[in-house]
Amino acid sequence: MGFTHFPNGLTSFGIPQYGGGLGPIGIGCGDIYYVVTSKASSNLYYQRLKENGIPGSDIFTTLALAYAATTGDQNDVIAVTPGAYTVTAELEWDKDQTHLIGLGGPNQRYCPTTATGGAVKFYCATTGIDSILSISGDYNQFYGFQTQNTYSATTNRADIIIGGKNTYMNSVHARGGNGANQLNHADGGVPLIFESAGGDGFFAERCQFGTAGNNARTVGAGAVLFESVSSAYAPLFKECRFEMNSDTNASSNPKLIHLAADYAINALLLFERCSFYVRSDTGIKMDYAIVDACTTQHQIGLMDCISIGIDYWCNVADYTFTNTADAVGYGGKGIVITTG
Repeated sequence: MGFTHFPNGLTSFGIPQYGGGLGPIGIGCGDIYYVVTSKASSNLYYQRLKENGIPGSDIFTTLALAYAATTGDQNDVIAVTPGAYTVTAELEWDKDQTHLIGLGGPNQRYCPTTATGGAVKFYCATTGIDSILSISGDYNQFYGFQTQNTYSATTNRADIIIGGKNTYMNSVHARGGNGANQLNHADGGVPLIFESAGGDGFFAERCQFGTAGNNARTVGAGAVLFESVSSAYAPLFKECRFEMNSDTNASSNPKLIHLAADYAINALLLFERCSFYVRSDTGIKMDYAIVDACTTQHQIGLMDCISIGIDYWCNVADYTFTNTADAVGYGGKGIVITTG
């Protein structure tokens, strides 16, 4: 027995059949595999799965084991029950058309280091782990979970690395690393990295990248890094939050979004109804939300976006456009209200 469908569009675990997008559940998914924190009698999620006839061979205690059981290109689904899952090795997600769904509900925005009840969290505190998820397969979908790859080492670069095409993410919170030797490094502890030849057609909605609850970053990207040869074609972020903590306003360091060099982006990188927020305990505003070192063909679009705790949208005007105009060219910048 897999997901039970009800007329209101929810599964028996209370998640939308379509995951808020055009997800695999309810439109002919392949095999469904489940992840629990333990196969103990005290684990109510495990007991409930057994009561519903899920065979033990389809229930795993790690994401890596569940992923190994999937077959690409047949819409297989991994459903992860709430809990904290410790990661000690990078998972290379290289199969196409396979999907990961957290069963803790769509609101995973609050991501403390120690997971609270109801969280679906993948947590890494082992040195030398490049990322928690390295997604090189195409047309994969990810819903409703948290990540944190945090160790004080520059070799722990990212929570999630995108190398495949047409990746879809919904209600995912990639917190990023909080180690001192991540927050002072150009590509350390970044929530989301687009690697070489990766990211064509990427689409994230209602996700959060980074957090204002981390310690202050002094160097690098606090939310998203497009590597110099990623050449990601037309990535789209819709109704997403980008956050970090910084007490530094040293021109191009740090920043929320970084296009590292030429060919980082191809065509339009679009942010639609997104928020960009930098917390500072000293009241210093960061200089730029976006630092753009890409001079090859590309544009950056800011559609109905807002920034708070940041002076300017981008360090280069030529490639960045906003539909929210004002007299001083700060379109979308949050300003203090008047009281009379």
